[in-house]
Amino acid sequence: MSQSWQESTITLANEQVCAIRSLGNPQGRPILALHGWQDNAATFAKLGPYFDDYHFVALEFPGHGKSAPRPPSAQYYIWSYITDVRGVVEHFGWQEFDLLGHSMGGAVGCLYAGLYPEGLRKMILLDAIGPVATEAAKLPKQMREAQDALGSLKTRQRNYYRNYAAAVQARVEKGLSLESSQILGERGISCDEKGCYWSHDLRLRVLSPLSLSEEQIAAFMRAITCPVQIIFAPEFWQTRQAFKQQRLPYIPHAQIHELDGSHHQHMEGQVAEVAALVRQFLLD
Repeated sequence: MSQSWQESTITLANEQVCAIRSLGNPQGRPILALHGWQDNAATFAKLGPYFDDYHFVALEFPGHGKSAPRPPSAQYYIWSYITDVRGVVEHFGWQEFDLLGHSMGGAVGCLYAGLYPEGLRKMILLDAIGPVATEAAKLPKQMREAQDALGSLKTRQRNYYRNYAAAVQARVEKGLSLESSQILGERGISCDEKGCYWSHDLRLRVLSPLSLSEEQIAAFMRAITCPVQIIFAPEFWQTRQAFKQQRLPYIPHAQIHELDGSHHQHMEGQVAEVAALVRQFLLD
């Protein structure tokens, strides 16, 4: 397996600058990999090399890792990432590609697949089954809280840690292994005279002012026509069974698998098993 990642940046049509990590054969079948919320493209550091005969491209979403933040006038709505995905597809000139999304990346993938079914050959969802929904009656409260929080960001200080190791440990305490936290930290931690901090856009810590309703999400997911594979970590879904069972009927043609392990199976313990399932799905 090749371990040689290529680093680059691309400027989208809306002037958003995004970082890209890629490996494999540039002439091979393209796989676009989308990371989770407050993660970065390094989340695929271990999984990507299993696909070195493909053109494996990991996008770093705006405000994450080494990608530029969105401008002050723009929001991090879940649907705003569709433009970023579309921009990458157009940048490479792909007529067909496969999409692999973890967590939030999978949620974005579901919206993209429902909106642009043409050209999307297959989609793999790693511990994801669409975006989080907000009931209409709860939306005014959510928007008010988000607006107030966004307004206070001007004075809010970043969470500084005394050194790099302490910043890594902060992520470990949120449930990620030390090794995985170190991998994400390589692209996600910055240091200055005050100490070290996770450098993603502070606005990502704020609840989105606006979300889609369950009815709207269902419409997007029912519009998905490509073959879909979903790999679940049962431990993560123990308290989310109702949500999972509500969503699965939206894509009844999906191929479902369960693997022991954490929400970051593709980084921790189950990497080879995840890769084997995905490769078989892509070959079927």
